[in-house]
Order: sequence, then structure tokens, then C-alpha cells
Amino acid sequence: MADSHNAIRRRLLLGGTALCASLALSRRAASADFSRPIEIGIRPSLPTAMLMAGHQSLRLHFEQTFKRPVALSTAPDFSQFQRRVLRGDFDFIIIGPGPGWQAHLDRGYPIIAVSQQMVRVYILVAKDGPIKNIADLSGKTLATIGPLTVSSQIAQTILREHKLQPGVDVQIQHMKNPFNVAQLVAQGDVAAASFPNISFPSLPAAIAGKLRILYEAEPIPGIFFMVRPASDMPSPKAFQAALFNFAKETPAGRAYIKDFSHEALTLPDLDALRVLDRFLPEIRQTMTKS
Repeated sequence: MADSHNAIRRRLLLGGTALCASLALSRRAASADFSRPIEIGIRPSLPTAMLMAGHQSLRLHFEQTFKRPVALSTAPDFSQFQRRVLRGDFDFIIIGPGPGWQAHLDRGYPIIAVSQQMVRVYILVAKDGPIKNIADLSGKTLATIGPLTVSSQIAQTILREHKLQPGVDVQIQHMKNPFNVAQLVAQGDVAAASFPNISFPSLPAAIAGKLRILYEAEPIPGIFFMVRPASDMPSPKAFQAALFNFAKETPAGRAYIKDFSHEALTLPDLDALRVLDRFLPEIRQTMTKS
């Protein structure tokens, strides 16, 4: 009889524990704020006004798809943007391949799509200027975007391959975005600039017309589209479906893909993206310092 009472007591205790756990989960689900706006974080590759205008169609598509508000956001520069990404400030993220790969490995954010347009880093110089080869940059200044970007890292690799030490033989000037970098060369303020090909079509004709491609680096994977999973947000699969529907099935989405030179969006091949591992030490070191 005592054994029977003990068995009943154990079942009651286990049942009570399960009920408490179930109620706790229900309370957490009920407290999740499903009206919170989806925040899209966009890499600061253009002046903010241009960046926001260019992504309005994506914002509207997500609002219509998920039936909730969507906000666009960025940061003053690439380092601050990466800090916000790693801190979890954004729900949906459009980011460069190097910083995106760090966010995937160090924070576990899923990559849901990759731009089919590979990133190629150009070294730009004045169209009618005296610079004829990389060696001519000795004693000059090269402008580039933030130090954690692959554009900056590849530029410094190019200099070293041509026996020029960055910061010694060639001074490096970091700017907030590619537009500013190209503008410095066009104005004659610096001799050269490291510039991602994907941003070239966005340059005003008045600036692009004054520039010449001196050197083109080997291609690397393109822009990442990522998600920070959260209980009060659409799932990564839902974001992925909405993004591909936008890009393939809507006129606004096809125009967006063309305007930002993506060519198309593809599913991520994580094995192929391992080529980005070589950029991680510098990116992590830069983020530790910043």
C-alpha cells in the first residue's frame, strides 16, 4: 500500500512539474511581442538617404508578406554596423561576405541567400592621372572603407604582393563608405582607392567618369542575406521564402536585384563560403579593438 501511495505521489509531482513547464512556455509565448517591427539592418555602403530609398521596395514587400511593420536601419560606418549585428540589433541583415561570415560562425545567424554577383575589389585611380601600375602608388595614399571589410583587407594584400607595405610605403585612409572613397580619388585628394565592384554602378556619372580601374582582384562570394532567429519573428525559412518571392516574382524585386547588381540570389553553399575563413582573424581583431 505504501508503495502504491509513493507511486501516485511521484506521478502527481511529475505531472505538476510538466504543468508548470507548460504554463511557463505559454506565458513566454504570450509575452512575445509579435507587433514589434521587423528591423532590417543594411550595410552602410551608400549615403544613408540613398540606402534607405533603395531598400523601400524590400521593406514594403516584407510588410505585406508578414502583416507587421518593418523598419530600415544602418550605422555610420562598417565597424559600428558590425557591432550592431553581433549585438543582435537587427532581425534581417544585408551584409558583406567577411563580416557576414563572422556573424554566421560567431553568433550562429543563418545565411538564407547569397548574391550571385561575386565581389571583386578594384583599385581605382584618376582617369587621366599619372598612376600606371601598383608600384606607382609608393609614397602615395590609398583610400578604402572600414578595416574589417574584405575590400580593405584585399587592398592591403595587393600592396604587399607588389612589395609595398601598407602604412609605410603607401598610407591608408579609411572612409565611411565606398561613395566617399571614390569621391576622394575623383577630387584628387588621394592617389587611389580600394573599391568593391558591386558598388560601382551606384556611383554618380560625374564621379565614375573621372575614374579608371587600375587593378582587379580575384572574386570572392557576394553579399549575404542573413537572419537573427527570434521567437517573436518570422522563421528563417519564412524570411527566405519571402525574399526569393520578392526577387523572382515581383517587378519591384527584379528592379531591386538589378539596381544593387546582385544578378540573382542563390542558396548558400557553406563549403564554398569557407574561402572566407582567411579574413576572420583580421575581422575579429579589428572588432576587438573597436
